[in-house]
Amino acid sequence: MGNLMIRLLVVVILFFSCELIFAEGDLGYGGKKGKVFGYESVEEALETLKNDPNVEVSDSEGWTIISDKAGRALWSFAPLSHPAHPSVIKRSVVEKDGQIGIDTQVRCGAKKGVCDKLVQDFIDLNNKVRKDVNNESAN
Repeated sequence: MGNLMIRLLVVVILFFSCELIFAEGDLGYGGKKGKVFGYESVEEALETLKNDPNVEVSDSEGWTIISDKAGRALWSFAPLSHPAHPSVIKRSVVEKDGQIGIDTQVRCGAKKGVCDKLVQDFIDLNNKVRKDVNNESAN
């Protein structure tokens, strides 16, 4: 079931080609200040969401992935071994001006350069998936 939400988000990204990044700084660096999407910290967000019976929790290469179908959101928490830990990327399906897109928000607990790389890695991943699907559909 968790994979279904991931596939849905990928389909939305690919077909509507609209990725919105709402965060502070050049590529989404929010630093260590302020709340994390309503939580006091990345760690609190992770623990609270993991204990929510209405979400699905999975692991992908050490990342904790939380699928919140009711909130139409996919949360990706960096593993302890990742240089950007503690960090979270929250993607939500949104409608803006009649178009469907992905609102990508990042809260990164590392230095700006590491956080910029984290955000760029997610942008590159989205672009790679978009390119692969476009190549497959052209064949």
